Amino acid sequence: MIPKSKEALSDILIACAFLAMGAILPGSLLDKGFEAHIGGIAFGVGIGWLIKSIIDHTKGVKRDEEK
Repeated sequence: MIPKSKEALSDILIACAFLAMGAILPGSLLDKGFEAHIGGIAFGVGIGWLIKSIIDHTKGVKRDEEK
């Protein structure tokens, strides 16, 4: 469970912004071309940021509970 802290919410907001950019940028993610590559990179960064923030914040919760 991700805590409802200010840092966790800002990380999720950043990840959602990258995911939205990847989905909304011109050009399909399946097409060829520069726009599609930029959209794929933004989408990948968003997914990576979301996974990283989930892992980091769940580890932080476990550390806080142990103390």
